Amino acid sequence: MQPEGPYRFTETLGECQVGRAWAALDGQDRPVTVAVLEGAAAADQRWREAFANAANVLAQTPGGHRYVNADFAAAEPWIAYPSEEEGAAERLFRSLGMDYQRTPTAEMLPPPPAAAPVSPPSQLPWVPQPWAMAAQPISGAPMSPAAVAAASGVPATSAVSAPPAVGSAPVATDPLDPSGGRRIAPVQPAPKRRDWISIVGALVLTLVAGTAGFFLGAGREKEAATPTPSASPSLPPYEATQLAINKAKFEGELAPLVEPWLTRIGGCTVYDQPGAPKLPADEKGHVFCHYGGAWLHFTLYPGQKQKDTARAYRQQLNLAGGSLAPGLREASTTKGGVTGKPGSYVEYAFEGEDGRAICGVWWDPDDMQGAFYIETLCKDGVDGDWDALRDLWQRGS
Repeated sequence: MQPEGPYRFTETLGECQVGRAWAALDGQDRPVTVAVLEGAAAADQRWREAFANAANVLAQTPGGHRYVNADFAAAEPWIAYPSEEEGAAERLFRSLGMDYQRTPTAEMLPPPPAAAPVSPPSQLPWVPQPWAMAAQPISGAPMSPAAVAAASGVPATSAVSAPPAVGSAPVATDPLDPSGGRRIAPVQPAPKRRDWISIVGALVLTLVAGTAGFFLGAGREKEAATPTPSASPSLPPYEATQLAINKAKFEGELAPLVEPWLTRIGGCTVYDQPGAPKLPADEKGHVFCHYGGAWLHFTLYPGQKQKDTARAYRQQLNLAGGSLAPGLREASTTKGGVTGKPGSYVEYAFEGEDGRAICGVWWDPDDMQGAFYIETLCKDGVDGDWDALRDLWQRGS
């Protein structure tokens, strides 16, 4: 259905969960691209404000997109970009965390008379994977030998069978021999002759066997002296204590999210407990911890809508933070460095109450309604080095 506005709409260019982009002509037949917030999102004041804020931030960001006209107070807020601002509407919707899809075949307007108008949905159509912006890939943490073995299906150690006894009993086949036959065939002993040659031979064999036994024993002692890695090494006392303290504070749905951090973080505070901050209305759980000079927040949301809104806020900080903390990447989807789970990744920066810049990394896995974000002073915390903050994220995600 054609939106309202001072333009003649010609075709749809793309759409997402909360709106569409249209090709249109103004009063002088100049081409423009119009992004429109539609349906339930247009009736939600928070989304209306987020739409307007994202448009203004994008217009003021170096490398952003200027617009020529807008009406954020309309029943369905809209913003118009000149045709030379290619990709502006798509970037706007993606900055709000939406999965914008370009229209494969343009839908020309007006629609056929038989087409019935589609009524807006009763609630926002949130999806598990809300956005996918092009960004530099973020590599995961290197896997340990045990992890590589687990991933490849090859056991870290393999049992070695004892050598077969020589005699009349059947000899087991050698697993290293592809022929399936015996590796060493048994030989029937020759008849013993009690003469001086046999005696000398026995002495020689005794000396040879003793020498071989010496080297064999030395080899076995050397092998026994070589320590083998323990399947489940015990933690040092400090890390073991932190694990016990922290685990009690992350029971329930937040437990999988914090698992890689349990032995390293400290000073954790659970929101809504005596002396702790009050839990925000749009959160289901929140734990704040320290890691060196960084602050970590582990948050659980009541549903996908609340998590998407929290991520969209940080995506706006991502758009505006380039000049405040140079080097931050565009938001993207990537896999956790430790868990390998897919999720949404956002780097952002903002100015703290004392005027100093704060750098942060947000990550929320697709398979849960939780997220964690790391924040630190850009200068005093990581000396302006985003790679240091990315490394910390990789080792805990």
